[in-house]
Amino acid sequence: MSATHIPRRIGRYDILDRIGYGGMGMVFRGHDPHIGRAVAIKLLRISDEDLHDRFLREAQSAGSLKHPNIVTIYDFGEHDGAPYIVMEYVEGTTLAEHIKQNIPLGIGRKLELLAELAAGLEYAHNKGVVHRDVKPANVMVDRDGILRILDFGIARVSHSGLPQTGMIMGTPHYMSQE
Repeated sequence: MSATHIPRRIGRYDILDRIGYGGMGMVFRGHDPHIGRAVAIKLLRISDEDLHDRFLREAQSAGSLKHPNIVTIYDFGEHDGAPYIVMEYVEGTTLAEHIKQNIPLGIGRKLELLAELAAGLEYAHNKGVVHRDVKPANVMVDRDGILRILDFGIARVSHSGLPQTGMIMGTPHYMSQE
């Protein structure tokens, strides 16, 4: 699927528009006609078995998490042989956009956001899920001002059984040195 092609439907979901494009895939704003709610749909755009497994792992790891600071996963499926994840559609701004637009935040607000990020990550860690790609583009502040953690695409699940040694995963600029 090309970067410019927007499907009309993915699974049972109506596609409204494309809202993002990244290394693993595209993200669309969609509508679930059965429930009548807005959804975000992440569609893998690269045909690779390892990426397919990682994508499935994202659906399983993030899908098991229920926390106010973590985006909720609703569904997983395949569209024209490409896997997709259906998740809660969150209206808001990523921290990357805040930084790019130079939106000022007071020290108190910054501390609130850090506390919310820490709470979400602690919850995930306690469930055996390590995000491994926390960066401004994967953290959103929704319209109610609540921080939401996105994109568990390279998360490590402590009980996944998948190989973990010798692999460097994440965005290098945001990775810890060790």
